[in-house]
Amino acid sequence: MDVTIASVGAQLGGRWVVDGVDATPPTGVLTGLLGPNGAGKTTLLRLVAGLLPPAAGAVLVDGTPVHALARRERARRVALLEQESSSAVPLTVRDVVALGRTPYRSLWGTDPDEGAVDRALAAASALPLADRAWGSLSGGERQRVHIARALAQEPELLLLDEPTNHLDVSAQLALLSFVRSLGRTTVAALHDLNLAAAYCEHVLVLSAGRLVASGPPGDVLTPALVRDVWGVDCDVLEHPRTGRPVIAFHDVDATAEVRA
Repeated sequence: MDVTIASVGAQLGGRWVVDGVDATPPTGVLTGLLGPNGAGKTTLLRLVAGLLPPAAGAVLVDGTPVHALARRERARRVALLEQESSSAVPLTVRDVVALGRTPYRSLWGTDPDEGAVDRALAAASALPLADRAWGSLSGGERQRVHIARALAQEPELLLLDEPTNHLDVSAQLALLSFVRSLGRTTVAALHDLNLAAAYCEHVLVLSAGRLVASGPPGDVLTPALVRDVWGVDCDVLEHPRTGRPVIAFHDVDATAEVRA
């Protein structure tokens, strides 16, 4: 899916939380949406998903404004995984993934593709979990099930809001490797710059609601940009195996004292 973010803006309490963002995430690859807390990442994802009406500009999917799509069609084409919230509803994993089929169900609740849930579970390597209780899963298992639910929607555009939160290192690496392997147009809000540098083909950097940089991680994540946006000093090194950027952070005050 081709996605164009055209001068998009959103206001909250009279303040522009997303302000005139222009971007074109590349088709078929993982794009990292980066920025400090409060930069507007979640709001931008909700704008792209069509869940929040823009106060300015538009988001186009294959040339059509996403907000002009009927709700059911939009749900079939775009999937947003928001930050996880707990649920006390007693559901199995299969039940959770089946929620992704809602846009396809008839008025009588039947699904024209009965194998879609199992295919989504298998694609996310979550089929062995199908009969487990949702509440019994670990954080990493839940994230895989969330991905399976999104895949059950059969979306062309996948949006992820901080998918690596609360996961250990192994689960973070496995999840992003899996998402990258899907070959779908994907935009993921990430806090960890090294994960973004390791797994994303493209990054968008927000600061105070504005897009301040975009492009390949090796071109964008420079010491100057990291200092300007996040307020920390760093060195950008080359990974000895992959050649991708590795960011080594320094305490700003301690570095200043050493240099003095």
